Amino acid sequence: MALARSKPGKLNYLMPGLGTSMHLNTELLKRAANMDIVAIPYKGTPQGLPQLLQGDLAFAMLPLSTALPYIKSGKLKALAVVAAKRLDLIPNVPTLAEEGYSQAQVLSWYALLAPARTPGPVLDQLNHAAAQALRDPTIQQRLEDLGIYPEAAGSPAEVDRMLKAESRRWEASFVEMKLEKQ
Repeated sequence: MALARSKPGKLNYLMPGLGTSMHLNTELLKRAANMDIVAIPYKGTPQGLPQLLQGDLAFAMLPLSTALPYIKSGKLKALAVVAAKRLDLIPNVPTLAEEGYSQAQVLSWYALLAPARTPGPVLDQLNHAAAQALRDPTIQQRLEDLGIYPEAAGSPAEVDRMLKAESRRWEASFVEMKLEKQ
């Protein structure tokens, strides 16, 4: 952060798609740390990763499942994790909150979605099956090995409320970040 502040507009970062969680996390960190850094857009992480590994990009926010092999091999250094707590897979790496940037921490999540006209009983059945799968120790371990810590979100109605709340939250952030709808 100090290096970026000492070289305003000189350091760049991998932006794997406008509006991705990695882009939004970096924009929030940029504001929280008062950094003037330049986004280098790519279609996705795989397209920008070679430039990051070559040193053509200063840094990137990456999914742990993508970054972990490079961290373990010493090709990338993890500076912080975007998580509520340190990760068991890289326990010596602090969270953004520990580094003083809790306002830049956006936790990613996944939701199982179905077409809008899917009947309620079918949604309930899908929700039950997904929750049951997430309780399976083998599936839990496989996901945790990828740095994904699964939690069942609740009923379809709860997920719908969460999606609407997140949408409202991010609309305000997009305006603040001057991001236009695509």
